[in-house]
Parts: sequence; C-alpha cells; structure tokens
Amino acid sequence: MTRLNEFLSVDDLPYFVTKQVWEPWQDEDFRGSRRIRLLEESRVIPKDSQVIHETAIEPALQLLRQPAFRYANTEFMAALEDYRHRKFGDCVTKCNASYESVMKVICGQKRFGYSEGDSTAKLLRTIMAQTQMEGFWETPLMVVGTLRNKLSSAHGAGENAKVVPEHIARYAMNLTASAIVFLHDQAYSGK
Repeated sequence: MTRLNEFLSVDDLPYFVTKQVWEPWQDEDFRGSRRIRLLEESRVIPKDSQVIHETAIEPALQLLRQPAFRYANTEFMAALEDYRHRKFGDCVTKCNASYESVMKVICGQKRFGYSEGDSTAKLLRTIMAQTQMEGFWETPLMVVGTLRNKLSSAHGAGENAKVVPEHIARYAMNLTASAIVFLHDQAYSGK
C-alpha cells in the first residue's frame, strides 16, 4: 500500500489506499493455534488535501482500526465510499453514525452511563460531563449531528428533496474524523 500511495501522491491524485484490517482469533482445532483473519480489505478513499489527510483522516482511520471501534470503522468507511461515489447525503448520514458509534464505545469503555438510543447531543453531553470539558466545546462538536439532522436524508425530505453539495459532505467527512480523534483523546487523556 505504501508504494501505491506514494505513486498516487507523486501525481497529486486525490485518492489514498487504506491498509487491510486483520484480527487475531483462536482456531478451534486440536492444536489451539492462533491465527489472524481479514476483517476489512484495502479500499480506495478520497484524499482532497494532504494536510487534512495526515492530521484528521489517517489518525481517525488508525483509531477506528482498533477492534472496539469495528462498527464505527465500517460506518466511516461507508461514508468515505459514499463521498467517492458522489452520494453526499448518505455520506453525511454515515459520518454521524460513525461519530455516534465512537461515542458509545467511549461511554461503554469508560463506564459513562448511556443508552443505545441516545442521540448525538446526549452522548456528547455525557462525555463532556464525565471528562469535565468546558461548555464551549459543545457547539463545535455538535456540528456533525446538526449537519445530519438538517441536511441529510436521515429524517426524510418532506415536500422538498434535500440536496447535499459536495463541499458540505467533504466538510462533514473531515470534521467527523477530527471530532472522533479529539473526543477519543479527550476521554482517554485522564483529564
């Protein structure tokens, strides 16, 4: 993958190939041997900016490769795939799904009380209260949920179709990656 990504970078092509995700597992044969199995194939994802890719997207992908974040990873990879296929409304919806999944994992691992049906806002407030984050963080960290609520197809269009432009989907994707890494670091920093 590294050589392929170098090639894409040399020609400044707007793509990046992700690493495969493997997981160890115990074989049930008589030897009890340890093996690994492939959880996720490499994928081609969009890369609009080298800086954003290196500081937001790639750190989020590294975090989401951890076994506890498997479902959040699947949702974020689906959002990236939707973006690449110009399904911008679906991209925004899946970005928020991944964001909520990350918050649920954090709440579960840190034993912050939550319910499976909690909204983005409620999950965020729970993490903020438990990590003693200052209140001003709520507005910027709620943007991912707000975009999903206001622009995506998650709540139905009503009489007028909701059309999400490419630049908003790109913003949601990059913001989601940044917010995932930020909340994870905040929750596990011990502060």
